[in-house]
Amino acid sequence: MDADRITLLVVDDDPLSRGALRRLVEIMAGVTVAGEASGPEEALRAARELRPDVVLMDIQLGSHCGLDLTRRLLAEGLARHILVVSVLPENPYAVEALRAGAAGFLHKEQVTLHLEEAIRTVARGQTYLSPAAALQLVQALARTRASAPGDIALTPREQMVLALIAQGRSNKEIAATLRATVRTVKAHVSRILTKLNVEDRTQAAVLALRLGLVPLGERPRPGHPSQEPIEPPEGRPPHQPG
Repeated sequence: MDADRITLLVVDDDPLSRGALRRLVEIMAGVTVAGEASGPEEALRAARELRPDVVLMDIQLGSHCGLDLTRRLLAEGLARHILVVSVLPENPYAVEALRAGAAGFLHKEQVTLHLEEAIRTVARGQTYLSPAAALQLVQALARTRASAPGDIALTPREQMVLALIAQGRSNKEIAATLRATVRTVKAHVSRILTKLNVEDRTQAAVLALRLGLVPLGERPRPGHPSQEPIEPPEGRPPHQPG
């Protein structure tokens, strides 16, 4: 991808919706609609020819499913990043889109305000979710019970930190919840990103969802004692009993 230019393939079976998306993109600096498609086969041909940076795709493509097309585009190496847009409810389709490999989900009611942000986010290799879709991600993480694969094994504390990251907590908030120092939380976050081989906190949460890395029981509560020793505030020595 040219650092100053993002090419886009718009895939939508509704010509009015496709035209509306194109018009929104045309006013974005440095973003170009390289092509359009109305269905899976047309999209595959266009992707092979154009190699767009981002595929902007509806879930509903006539009698076909955009999530199936998402999987195929990624499996064949025809798309770098896929941003799914839809009139379907974010619950459960945002999580399903991420599971299919999409880099983001945006409800069509939000495209006027958030489409540019979403496109630029996924073009950078990051994940875009609306606040409502992020909530669905957190709920899906909370339902996950699968153990982490052996080659991406997180410690119980790292799993807890990852779950709190998925809830949108800052390092300071995580530290307060786990009764740890901010420095310790930063170290946990760094190890989590390294183990998962991701660049940011959102990518870590999404990968955790896809692979089932966060088995959660009762969510930790602020001030609730953890099984690990309470750490002293930074810059202060541990209290020694007299």
